Amino acid sequence: MYPLTLSPELLLESVFRTSLDGILLCRAVRDGSEEIIDFTVIKCNSQVAALTGFTEEQILNNTMLTLDPGGCTNGIFDQYASVVTTGQPVRIEHYFAGSNVWLLQALSKFDDGVLVSMTDITATKLVEQQRLQERELLQTVLDYAQTGIAIMDAVRDDSGRVIDFVFTDINQDAERITKRSRAELIGQRYSQVWPEAASNGVLDWHIRAAESGEPVKLNGMNYPVGDYDGWYNIRIRPYGNGVIATFVDVTALKQAELDKEQQAELLRSVLDNSSSLIIAFEAIRDPSDNRIVDFRYVAQNEASRQSVGRTDEQVIGHTMLEYFPHVLETGLFNRYLRVIETGKPMRFEQEYNYDQLTGWFEISVMKWGDGIVLTLVDITASKRHQQEIEAANLGLQRANDNLQQFAYVASHDLQEPLRKITAFSDVLVDQYADVLDSSGKDIIRRMQSAAERMSELIRDVLAYSRVSTHREPLRRVSLARVLKEVVRDLNLEQPTAEITIDADNFPEVIGDQMQLYQLFENLLSNAVKFQPPGQRALIRIAFRTVMDLDAPFGGRGSFCEICIQDNGIGFDPKYADRIFQVFQRLHTRQQYAGTGVGLAICKRVVENHKGVIYASSQPGHGASFRIYLPTVAD
Repeated sequence: MYPLTLSPELLLESVFRTSLDGILLCRAVRDGSEEIIDFTVIKCNSQVAALTGFTEEQILNNTMLTLDPGGCTNGIFDQYASVVTTGQPVRIEHYFAGSNVWLLQALSKFDDGVLVSMTDITATKLVEQQRLQERELLQTVLDYAQTGIAIMDAVRDDSGRVIDFVFTDINQDAERITKRSRAELIGQRYSQVWPEAASNGVLDWHIRAAESGEPVKLNGMNYPVGDYDGWYNIRIRPYGNGVIATFVDVTALKQAELDKEQQAELLRSVLDNSSSLIIAFEAIRDPSDNRIVDFRYVAQNEASRQSVGRTDEQVIGHTMLEYFPHVLETGLFNRYLRVIETGKPMRFEQEYNYDQLTGWFEISVMKWGDGIVLTLVDITASKRHQQEIEAANLGLQRANDNLQQFAYVASHDLQEPLRKITAFSDVLVDQYADVLDSSGKDIIRRMQSAAERMSELIRDVLAYSRVSTHREPLRRVSLARVLKEVVRDLNLEQPTAEITIDADNFPEVIGDQMQLYQLFENLLSNAVKFQPPGQRALIRIAFRTVMDLDAPFGGRGSFCEICIQDNGIGFDPKYADRIFQVFQRLHTRQQYAGTGVGLAICKRVVENHKGVIYASSQPGHGASFRIYLPTVAD
């Protein structure tokens, strides 16, 4: 038998055809400067085609960079070129996107090219990637769980009993919560790092979990860490030769819980210190139609306990109708139902003389969940006082009516003798002038003058009485129209007076037109009257709107300020308040006529309109009167 011998060409062909790996032979493509710019495949087997997704014809008829344009960017081409240049073999892992496979390529130099053996390692690579993803996921979970996690191995004594633990791993949140780094904890004993754990029982819970195999849950554990006095929820689970401890810092929640308890205690203290009766009820509904049939006590304050003489144990859980059945016949029950149905709170006054409650109460009802909160304020004393005030007001009204009637009667009865005195004196002057000497005629003139003054005084007193006790229904009044009428009438009586109105946009007010006419007629007449002898009266009327606290008396809302200034004799500022009193005069009747009632009428008219009036002056420099009246909202 002769030994079988094959030529190198046949041997290479046999390897190409029988290999389970992809094999290809590449030749370098060079430019004019002998730099490698690409590779052409001069030979490949079918496995290369199967791995790359190209046909053998495509592989053999195209260059490397034509088939894999990304070869330059991902470094594959450079690896091929390096093998040709250096002659050093190379193994590379390469993801081939065209066929979605991972390839392990063994590159070795062959002549002026590269012999490539490639193996599909996709399955292995996927397993590696999955493990890497799992590790990354686990680390991510550990680091972003917002829960401290510590893995510890048990430390046992000679008898095998667990006596301590050694840290083997912790996550970032554990570092944050414990204020210790991994380097400080890994390999350290638990009892040495936190000696307090041995005394506060936490170490014992870890040992119990490790020895019993049962997980342990600890909620709201107060566990100081350094100078941080925190509260934690701790979970301990057996794991291998130790435990996994997870812990969450619940200090904020615990503090909120403590704050809530403090607020609840504060609320109880406030409610119990309130003099008002405060009771919370929940609705009791009929299951068949969901209709409210009663209310059940939920809570009451100390005032309620004292008022009805019942403790919390006696009322909590009992019903409203059980203790207060008369709420039905008084209509209170239906009011409570309306508050629940509409959600709108209600406040009203109610007399209640049943069920251990006697007197008048101001009752506030507010919806609370499916129930109500009642607040009862005993207003019996104030109600009695109010009734007394109403009775007094009624008596005052009757007195005012009587005064008004008396004023009319007195005016008529007093004016009648005066008219007769005036008439008889006129008869004496007309018919007996010849027999009267000069002294008699002077007496008659004095008598007529006195009668006229008395008549004027009676008219002014009657006018003041009417302003004080009699008012027409209030309605919109144009101040501009009233002022124009007063100025017109005054010009007829005093044609020499010069009256200037600086504004023509006076607002409207709610008032009595006749009283407002009296107000401005008295003020302008005084401005004309109180002038030095021979001087012509100059009167200026100005207007502006003032808001709220801009008014000198601190009013609320919009006010019309009317300023009336004259060039008269003026007066001493110390009399600025006195001149508004009845019968107050600063001059004799021989100097200036009048009864001293006009400005008192002005003050009463302004007060009737919820306004104010001020006067200011200096002797010899005229007087200024400022009136503030509420305006009508647009």
